[in-house]
Amino acid sequence: MLTRRELLSRATTTLLLIPILSSCSSDSSPTPDAAPACNGVATTSTVDAAHTHSVCVPTTDLTAPPAAGVTYHTTVDGNHDHTVTLSQAQLQMIEAGTAVTVTSSNTVDPYTGDPHTHGFTITMA
Repeated sequence: MLTRRELLSRATTTLLLIPILSSCSSDSSPTPDAAPACNGVATTSTVDAAHTHSVCVPTTDLTAPPAAGVTYHTTVDGNHDHTVTLSQAQLQMIEAGTAVTVTSSNTVDPYTGDPHTHGFTITMA
Protein backbone atom coordinates (compact mmCIF):
# COMPACT_ATOMS: atom_id res chain seq x y z
CA MET A 1 0.00 0.00 0.00
CA LEU A 2 1.25 3.47 -0.92
CA THR A 3 1.80 6.07 1.70
CA ARG A 4 0.22 9.45 1.23
CA ARG A 5 3.63 10.94 0.41
CA GLU A 6 4.33 8.29 -2.29
CA LEU A 7 0.87 8.78 -3.80
CA LEU A 8 1.30 12.57 -4.01
CA SER A 9 4.81 12.21 -5.42
CA ARG A 10 3.66 9.83 -8.18
CA ALA A 11 0.60 11.92 -8.96
CA THR A 12 2.72 15.05 -9.26
CA THR A 13 5.19 13.28 -11.54
CA THR A 14 2.34 12.01 -13.70
CA LEU A 15 0.79 15.48 -13.99
CA LEU A 16 4.14 16.95 -14.96
CA LEU A 17 4.68 14.32 -17.67
CA ILE A 18 1.25 14.64 -19.34
CA PRO A 19 2.20 17.68 -21.50
CA ILE A 20 5.45 16.00 -22.55
CA LEU A 21 3.77 12.73 -23.42
CA SER A 22 0.95 14.41 -25.33
CA SER A 23 3.43 16.40 -27.43
CA CYS A 24 5.22 13.18 -28.34
CA SER A 25 2.10 11.37 -29.49
CA SER A 26 1.86 10.00 -33.01
CA ASP A 27 -1.34 11.93 -33.69
CA SER A 28 -0.96 13.56 -37.07
CA SER A 29 -3.72 16.13 -36.61
CA PRO A 30 -2.81 19.64 -37.77
CA THR A 31 -1.41 22.19 -35.37
CA PRO A 32 -3.41 25.37 -34.71
CA ASP A 33 -1.04 27.31 -37.00
CA ALA A 34 -1.49 24.91 -39.93
CA ALA A 35 -3.58 26.14 -42.83
CA PRO A 36 -6.85 24.24 -43.05
CA ALA A 37 -7.93 22.72 -46.34
CA CYS A 38 -9.41 25.34 -48.64
CA ASN A 39 -12.50 24.64 -50.70
CA GLY A 40 -11.95 27.63 -52.95
CA VAL A 41 -9.01 29.90 -53.72
CA ALA A 42 -6.10 29.93 -51.25
CA THR A 43 -3.25 32.38 -51.37
CA THR A 44 -0.22 33.28 -49.27
CA SER A 45 0.66 36.84 -48.33
CA THR A 46 3.74 38.88 -48.91
CA VAL A 47 6.45 38.59 -46.26
CA ASP A 48 6.31 41.24 -43.57
CA ALA A 49 7.90 41.09 -40.11
CA ALA A 50 9.66 37.89 -41.27
CA HIS A 51 6.50 35.81 -41.75
CA THR A 52 3.51 35.18 -44.01
CA HIS A 53 -0.16 34.27 -43.63
CA SER A 54 -2.62 32.44 -45.86
CA VAL A 55 -6.25 33.15 -46.60
CA CYS A 56 -8.98 31.07 -48.20
CA VAL A 57 -11.79 32.51 -50.29
CA PRO A 58 -14.50 29.82 -50.42
CA THR A 59 -15.97 28.86 -53.79
CA THR A 60 -19.46 29.69 -52.49
CA ASP A 61 -18.41 33.34 -51.97
CA LEU A 62 -17.07 33.46 -55.53
CA THR A 63 -20.09 31.91 -57.22
CA ALA A 64 -22.60 33.92 -55.16
CA PRO A 65 -20.75 36.98 -53.83
CA PRO A 66 -22.54 38.62 -50.89
CA ALA A 67 -23.67 42.18 -51.65
CA ALA A 68 -21.90 43.48 -48.54
CA GLY A 69 -18.65 41.65 -49.38
CA VAL A 70 -16.88 39.37 -46.92
CA THR A 71 -14.14 39.64 -44.30
CA TYR A 72 -11.90 36.61 -43.81
CA HIS A 73 -9.42 35.74 -41.08
CA THR A 74 -5.94 34.67 -42.18
CA THR A 75 -4.04 31.75 -40.74
CA VAL A 76 -2.25 32.33 -37.45
CA ASP A 77 1.51 32.90 -37.54
CA GLY A 78 3.60 34.40 -34.79
CA ASN A 79 0.63 34.15 -32.42
CA HIS A 80 -1.58 36.53 -34.44
CA ASP A 81 -3.76 36.74 -37.52
CA HIS A 82 -5.12 39.45 -39.80
CA THR A 83 -8.37 40.12 -41.59
CA VAL A 84 -8.80 40.48 -45.34
CA THR A 85 -11.90 42.18 -46.71
CA LEU A 86 -13.17 41.68 -50.26
CA SER A 87 -16.06 43.59 -51.79
CA GLN A 88 -18.71 41.97 -53.94
CA ALA A 89 -17.05 43.50 -57.03
CA GLN A 90 -13.65 42.07 -56.04
CA LEU A 91 -15.17 38.61 -55.51
CA GLN A 92 -16.78 38.85 -58.96
CA MET A 93 -13.43 39.84 -60.48
CA ILE A 94 -11.69 36.83 -58.90
CA GLU A 95 -14.45 34.53 -60.17
CA ALA A 96 -13.97 36.02 -63.67
CA GLY A 97 -10.24 35.23 -63.55
CA THR A 98 -8.88 38.68 -62.70
CA ALA A 99 -6.20 38.95 -60.04
CA VAL A 100 -7.21 41.15 -57.09
CA THR A 101 -4.60 42.63 -54.74
CA VAL A 102 -5.64 43.70 -51.24
CA THR A 103 -3.92 44.68 -48.01
CA SER A 104 -4.74 42.95 -44.74
CA SER A 105 -5.68 44.64 -41.51
CA ASN A 106 -2.91 46.34 -39.56
CA THR A 107 -2.15 43.99 -36.67
CA VAL A 108 0.42 44.30 -33.88
CA ASP A 109 2.99 41.50 -33.82
CA PRO A 110 2.87 40.26 -30.20
CA TYR A 111 6.58 39.37 -30.25
CA THR A 112 7.96 42.65 -31.56
CA GLY A 113 5.14 45.06 -30.71
CA ASP A 114 5.27 46.40 -34.27
CA PRO A 115 2.06 46.88 -36.26
CA HIS A 116 2.19 45.53 -39.81
CA THR A 117 0.08 44.51 -42.80
CA HIS A 118 0.42 41.89 -45.53
CA GLY A 119 -0.40 42.07 -49.22
CA PHE A 120 -2.51 39.35 -50.83
CA THR A 121 -2.92 38.75 -54.55
CA ILE A 122 -5.95 36.53 -55.03
CA THR A 123 -6.51 34.85 -58.37
CA MET A 124 -8.08 31.66 -59.71
CA ALA A 125 -5.46 29.00 -60.38
